[in-house]
Amino acid sequence: MTTNHANSLLTAGVQRYVLSNGLTVLLKAVPANPIVSTMIWYRVGSRNEPAGKTGMSHFLEHMMFKGTQRLGKGEIDHLTLINGGRNNAFTWLDFTAYYFTFAADRWEVALDIEADRAHNATFDPAEFEAEKQVVLEELQMCLDSPFDVLEMEVWATAFRQHPYRVPTIGWREDVERLTVADLRHHYESYYCPNNATLVVVGDIQPECALRHIEDTFGALPARPLPPPLHAVEPPQRGERRVIVKKVTPLPRLLIGYHAPEVAHPDSYALHVASMLLSYGRTSRLYQRLQEKDESVTFATVHYAEHIDPSLLTVAAEVKPDHTLEEVEAAITEEVERLIHEPPTDLELAKAKRQTEAQFILGNEEILNQAMLLGEYETIACGAQLPEKVRGYHYLDAYLNYVRQVSPEDIQRAAAIYLHRDNRTVGWLLNP
Repeated sequence: MTTNHANSLLTAGVQRYVLSNGLTVLLKAVPANPIVSTMIWYRVGSRNEPAGKTGMSHFLEHMMFKGTQRLGKGEIDHLTLINGGRNNAFTWLDFTAYYFTFAADRWEVALDIEADRAHNATFDPAEFEAEKQVVLEELQMCLDSPFDVLEMEVWATAFRQHPYRVPTIGWREDVERLTVADLRHHYESYYCPNNATLVVVGDIQPECALRHIEDTFGALPARPLPPPLHAVEPPQRGERRVIVKKVTPLPRLLIGYHAPEVAHPDSYALHVASMLLSYGRTSRLYQRLQEKDESVTFATVHYAEHIDPSLLTVAAEVKPDHTLEEVEAAITEEVERLIHEPPTDLELAKAKRQTEAQFILGNEEILNQAMLLGEYETIACGAQLPEKVRGYHYLDAYLNYVRQVSPEDIQRAAAIYLHRDNRTVGWLLNP
């Protein structure tokens, strides 16, 4: 596949290495700004948690800031602060990622910290119990958020077999019962170089950076990984509905349609369809629900790729003088119109431009580039994927395939995925 200038900016100059212990390394020199972002991605998230142990990956992310055999409690944040940097981490369905951003003359501090906690994290029982309360408070905040709790219930209803049914933060009853031994076992199972990708983007000399990475990470031992997950969600054979009752200022609606995994041939048409439906004031849902009906405060479509098939969701918040039934009917009509009426050439061209602009302009920052490179190196990992879309190369393929989406592709993908038998409808309303 040929890649043109516009969509090779992100991957241009990326150098990929695999160390002898299996650690994948992506390096990209961006000398324009004297900063460097360093990220390490572990291919473990809520997808990899056994029943009854949900929330482990997120809890472990918290504990990775609580000290190692060399760095005591608070020292990771202190080292970051005194070197003028910033750090954070996040967990999702398929991965856990940690990042640092430093000035270019001291970015190697990040490597020393990550290599240390990749192998030497301590799980002090007192710190574990204190952090469990922090995690439970965070979980309660999600349960207090109307859309978060609705999202949890819709995903749990849409999936019966696959672990995507579980929220990343876990179920409260499971988190309360987690032990130090549980987290240590999870850490020892998945936090190993042969299950990780290290990404360094910024004002670096790649050869020097690679030598330093080999010095800090090269001695970490590879370990056997748990068996790969083979959970397959059976086809949905009819619409599912869930009602959540919770005090809420405005009723909420969330519709989830089963949608394909990352790099699936149909995924590109669904991305463009998402833009057609909800991006900007000329989008179909904005024109129908906010301009014509004046029935919602907002309506959005969200489709994020994952290792396995997930959901394309439509969310809306209903104004006081309108009903959930009315808004659901209007959304259904607009979504199903994609099946029966192809978008105009002008409408499709605009959606493609918006897709491209959002993708390129949203990722000019060094850290955002590191995030995208690491995420797709981590999730576009299926052995069935062609080489041209595997790993970070997916980022080149994505916009090329988006540009090739035709009106007929939109109709065909909508007919396959965006129909009522393939969806779960969630309502949130007051008790």
